[in-house]
Amino acid sequence: MLVTALLILLSGCAPPSCGAPRATTVAAKSPLPSPSPTPTAPLQLTAPTFHAGEVGVEYTAVELAATGGVQPYTWTVSTGALPDGLTLTAGGHVSGTPTLGGLFSFTVQVADAGGSAAALPGTIAIAAAPAASLIPACARYCSVEVGCVDVCGAFGTLSGGTAPFTYAIQPGGFVPVGTHLNALSLAGTFTQRAQFWQFTVVVTDSVGQTTSISPTFYVFPHISVGPSASCGPSRWLAGCNTTVAYAGGTPGASPTVKITGASATLCTLGVTGGLVCGPTSAPPPGFKASAGGGAVSISVPAAQTFYTYSGTVTLILVDQSLCAANTTCSSAASTITITITR
Repeated sequence: MLVTALLILLSGCAPPSCGAPRATTVAAKSPLPSPSPTPTAPLQLTAPTFHAGEVGVEYTAVELAATGGVQPYTWTVSTGALPDGLTLTAGGHVSGTPTLGGLFSFTVQVADAGGSAAALPGTIAIAAAPAASLIPACARYCSVEVGCVDVCGAFGTLSGGTAPFTYAIQPGGFVPVGTHLNALSLAGTFTQRAQFWQFTVVVTDSVGQTTSISPTFYVFPHISVGPSASCGPSRWLAGCNTTVAYAGGTPGASPTVKITGASATLCTLGVTGGLVCGPTSAPPPGFKASAGGGAVSISVPAAQTFYTYSGTVTLILVDQSLCAANTTCSSAASTITITITR
């Protein structure tokens, strides 16, 4: 009894409950953390490839692209502007028909659903529509002298468009005989006179746009001067005057006279009073020649000092028109016989 009481006192329980297993309390554990979202790559804009365009021609669409970030993407032009007539959709589609030529600079930006953005610069060159126009010298008609080669054939200029270009004469047009079309010029030799030669050239660029130009050529006769004339016999006290007819050449213009040579005998008084004679390749003293109104006027003035001159002077007329590169048109030589006696 004493032992049992002592056990009760020490354990705080009496048999038979002291033999039962004692209940235990287990603390609750915290839940495991949720897994993190999969990391995304940084938003990047793929460098856009913009091509050139032309006013009035539909621009081949460009699709912009980006990588990374959180889709969907939204596209905008953040600085500058696209060419007039082109648009950029929110989905990154650039298209339209340009209405103004020039070089356009801008920045395209892409934004993602996560608040990130990326941007890259871009440029688009837009060519003006092709346009052909007559040069000032051909505003009324192109004047060309018979015999001209190549240099006289330019009639127009071309602006805008996209190279390469093709040139074709519309059916029914006629270019001067001896020439052929070379871009906006006629190449060859203008061999035949006609009052007017008229034709239309159609220019087509690489994207199919066209323009046209309609020049008129007036091919006038080559300048010519009479075969010969005579100025004398005459006295040195009176001199002499004569004319030589010319025709053709630049309409309304006055050609210049060029002396190409002389062959004569010149006699003057020597210090002893005798005649001193010798050959000369110069015209008579004071010789003058000018052209205008269809005639070459030639004069040898009176002299204060005695001399005699017997021989010829050869001259040509030089027109104002080009007949070849750096070469003006000129007439065949004309000989003037000059005899000045005592």
